[in-house]
Amino acid sequence: MRSLPLCLTLIALGCSHAAGPASPSRPRTADTELRTLLAELVAVDTSNPPGNETAAAQVAAKWLREAGIEVEILEPAPGRGNLLARLKGTGGGRPILVLAHLDTVPAKREEWATDPWQLTEREGFLYGRGVQDNKGMAAASVLALRRLQREGGKRSRDLILYLGADEEVGPRYGLEWMLANRPELREAEFALNEGGLTELAADRSRVQFVALQAAERVSRDVVLKATGPGGHSSAPPADPNPLVRVSAAVARIGALTFPARLTPAARLHIQGRAPRTAGELGEALKRIAASPDAPPSDAVDTVARLDPALAAVMRTTCTPTVFQAGTRPNVIPATAEATINCRLLPDEDAPALKARLVAAVADPSVQVEMNTSPPNSPMSPVGDNAMFQAARAAASQVWPGVPVIPRQSTGTTESALLRRAGIHAYGIDLFALTPEDARTAHAPNERVPVASLQPGAEFVYLLLHELVKE
Repeated sequence: MRSLPLCLTLIALGCSHAAGPASPSRPRTADTELRTLLAELVAVDTSNPPGNETAAAQVAAKWLREAGIEVEILEPAPGRGNLLARLKGTGGGRPILVLAHLDTVPAKREEWATDPWQLTEREGFLYGRGVQDNKGMAAASVLALRRLQREGGKRSRDLILYLGADEEVGPRYGLEWMLANRPELREAEFALNEGGLTELAADRSRVQFVALQAAERVSRDVVLKATGPGGHSSAPPADPNPLVRVSAAVARIGALTFPARLTPAARLHIQGRAPRTAGELGEALKRIAASPDAPPSDAVDTVARLDPALAAVMRTTCTPTVFQAGTRPNVIPATAEATINCRLLPDEDAPALKARLVAAVADPSVQVEMNTSPPNSPMSPVGDNAMFQAARAAASQVWPGVPVIPRQSTGTTESALLRRAGIHAYGIDLFALTPEDARTAHAPNERVPVASLQPGAEFVYLLLHELVKE
């Protein structure tokens, strides 16, 4: 693990330093505990592949065992560790499962302004790979369990903490394996996961809303392939080579826009969000909320221009992401292949979607490969159930007056696996982020505002406390 030196100099634009452990003269407070644990987790490079989650699980296990909490680390493969801990309750209800993943997407040091694997404070932000996705949630959950254990008293339900491997690529070595090999996880009634949204106003003056993810779009890769004889680039054949044919197909799919329609979760989200949103975006959302069965196309276009992530909630999208062709500048490739990542609405007709893509390609020499099985992404119940009651109670203490609304996320989380297993899974974002902050997840210079750190941890603790109280 890397050392985490404190900065010794002030930079003209602010102090930039690595967040290190509390010194002997500075006792651990809730804030310094969170920074210390988050720094230790970020310092373990768990880029997936290869993962290396066991090393991060051991960090979390140390903190849990210090509080007298029993911990298991299970490895489906060497280095691919999953942590499991449990606080016992009285059995008055089925368990609560809280989960976070320890793996991250990779990071290239040269693309970052700071070391990705050293938690660094700079101009009001904490930077490091995983601070948003998802080591912040892991650290806050560990500290919430420590606090509940320290407080003692009766708990109505068991509280299970799962810090998993292989979320970013898998879940072969993570949740899928755990559900198959530790069936007690399926006993949970509710699960608390990533995938929500706590939106901070652009001027950072206030939290706009807390959105619990109750549904999500489904990821499907579409592969385009073309073949040909290949040959020397000095004598191109009359027929377009595979690279040209696949490139043209990618361009046509990339230009597609799918119709907007509101699933139940998206409808509730926009109806809850519209009154809290000002300006041109707010006016567009109000128009969509007033006509959810037939969203006005110009209002949807306005949302797409001002907030692309929010617009993506309302439609299926297909985005070109990978292209493979050629070996040398003077060789015509014999094969070309492109990957289009589609994100399907939970009730999308997959065969009809593939048919539209084939029609857009309009070239029978380009193969279009896609899994057309039903998305199978159920929605968790929304309304006045225990999870929403607990979230409203917790939010009212951390961010008074801020509404709690449902959300359908643009991306895919492991909550879909849990929902298919009969568990009502919900996603939160414990840290209040502006849309600009949120876009740094999976990107260089991933960050969270320092001011959002402790309120987010308190929200996790209060939410779990509400869910297990007698």
